[in-house]
Amino acid sequence: MRYKKVPVKKIVNKIINECDVILLVLDARDPETTRNKELEEKIKKMNKELIYVLNKADLVPKEVLEKWKEKLGNAVFMSAKYRMGTKILRDKIKEYLKKNNIKEGKVGVVGYPNVGKSSIINALTGRRSALTGSLAGLTKGEQWIRLTKNIKLLDTPGVLEMKDEDELIISGALRLEKAENLISPALKILKRLHDFDKTIIPNYYGVEVDEINEELLKKIGKKLKYLKKGNEVDLDRTAKSIIKDFQDGKLNYYNVEIKKYGQERQRNIEFITRYLKDFPFIDDAKMIINHLSDFDDLKRLKIKPVLGEETINGTTLVISFGEKTVDAGRKKVEEYAKEHNIELYSKFGDKIGRNRVFVGVGTKL
Repeated sequence: MRYKKVPVKKIVNKIINECDVILLVLDARDPETTRNKELEEKIKKMNKELIYVLNKADLVPKEVLEKWKEKLGNAVFMSAKYRMGTKILRDKIKEYLKKNNIKEGKVGVVGYPNVGKSSIINALTGRRSALTGSLAGLTKGEQWIRLTKNIKLLDTPGVLEMKDEDELIISGALRLEKAENLISPALKILKRLHDFDKTIIPNYYGVEVDEINEELLKKIGKKLKYLKKGNEVDLDRTAKSIIKDFQDGKLNYYNVEIKKYGQERQRNIEFITRYLKDFPFIDDAKMIINHLSDFDDLKRLKIKPVLGEETINGTTLVISFGEKTVDAGRKKVEEYAKEHNIELYSKFGDKIGRNRVFVGVGTKL
């Protein structure tokens, strides 16, 4: 079936005009690039509530998220993938509507491509998929879903279009070899990083920063030994290197050591442990897995392997979820426990739906 293509601007305007609360979804790894300040001003002028939703927050250190929250103001951290932050966002919406005596509240979601707009809708509504295609006319085909008795959400995310070539380059939407000017987007990256934290550039490149200009690019180029004939700095090559390092996550708002074949990081396992908060047999790994097997959400979940710990009522759980085999999960849990000084006294592994799970129960030494 073919749908009549509706201009994205019309969808976004529809959401802003009709909704009381607008959720602007940003990528928590790079909120500045995924902002749209013109749209933000428009929302505020129309006296609508603007909430910044920093999605993919599980990939960013908490202290950095707190700094973004301070900078943006009305912001919520979320990981739609792990259903983290959903209740906080719902409560924030309810609080605004109650404060402003709005009896029948309407909520809309907007954002650039690939920031997770549909995932946010799914997390809020509890559905596995949201309608994301163009809906003919936006009247007959539009879908409203009830979040609560008095709040409904428009199940059509508004897709923002990047028009500025620098932003297209920074976001990776425009390939570097097709760009006419790499120096301008490279300087924008450096300025954003420097405004956020003045230690980032000196620490990463080992250069002093006076101003964000071509002189700084020359300093960086010399450090990188990107020189042309006559010992002149190759500014284009330097700019390309800055952009690529930023896109790869090596040069970023926070310091992360990226290994050649990816980085191993502890993940939040709240998407599992939320089912265990009132579980009476928290000391028994086998009982825990039997209990978790009752939840269809975990059976259907498709994610990359996750390893993490959480302490519930004085008992520390180490859980591996999604490894290829139960034995691989066991090794991960035992290695993690040894590294973090956790003495395990109960261990068990099994399959929950499509996922292999291994649980270690213990105490911190």
